[in-house]
Amino acid sequence: MKPSATPPPLAPIVVAAPKQPNGKIQKSLVRITSTEVEPDYRAPWNTGAIGRGVGAGFVIEGPRIMTNAHVVSNTRYLTVERDGDPNKYPARVVFVAHDCDLALITVDSPEFFKNMVPLGFGGIPELEATVSAYGYPIGGERMSVTTGIVSRIDFQLYTHSSIDSHLAIQISAQINPGNSGGPVMQNGKVIGVAFQGYSGDVAQGVAYMIPTPVIRRFLTDIKDGHYDKYVDLGLTPGNLQNPAQRRYFGLPDDGRGVVVRTVIEAGPAGKVL
Repeated sequence: MKPSATPPPLAPIVVAAPKQPNGKIQKSLVRITSTEVEPDYRAPWNTGAIGRGVGAGFVIEGPRIMTNAHVVSNTRYLTVERDGDPNKYPARVVFVAHDCDLALITVDSPEFFKNMVPLGFGGIPELEATVSAYGYPIGGERMSVTTGIVSRIDFQLYTHSSIDSHLAIQISAQINPGNSGGPVMQNGKVIGVAFQGYSGDVAQGVAYMIPTPVIRRFLTDIKDGHYDKYVDLGLTPGNLQNPAQRRYFGLPDDGRGVVVRTVIEAGPAGKVL
């Protein structure tokens, strides 16, 4: 039997080097650790349970660090770490806005902000645009990057306050505990702050970011050194979609108008309505 020809040598297998994280983001992102005491509202004289939470933040001009209000809520001791730096720097809260779940913190040590790069803000992304979320999910020590698309732009309830609804953008990038407060980026600009999502047993690939119009309003509000919050009329509105109800109030069938169901007596509208 004629021996078979010698097979040709196998081509070498080339394994590409892993893509390095965006260097600018690494010099802007921080890991936030908060030691917090949850108040006991039923017995406020008792000391609440002590807990520990991890979130993310990023440096903006000032220099200041932006994050979520719920990351620093009820904090008693706050530390931040730069990506790749094991040192923990004590931090303090400068402004907090519970109604739109945003906060600014700072570090008094001048060494902390050396070589840190403030991030700038972009606009509202288009539907189906690709975005990247940065943070420290599940308390990880190193920066994590997840990518997804913009799925929806709508008004949503902000779960931190559970009473305020603002503009929010739904993205498919995974956002888990530890991502909160981290930037969502597009073309090198911050287009949102990651802040809430659904657990896997409710929905998958559904997460939300606070868009830049809400962020810019917060930054404009605090320029005078005080946060004035969003306007609250102190009333509960109801829709007027029922045609019979609209005829009862003598309204045209054009879909406009609301009905005031309740008014808080001590609220701004209490002496008007």
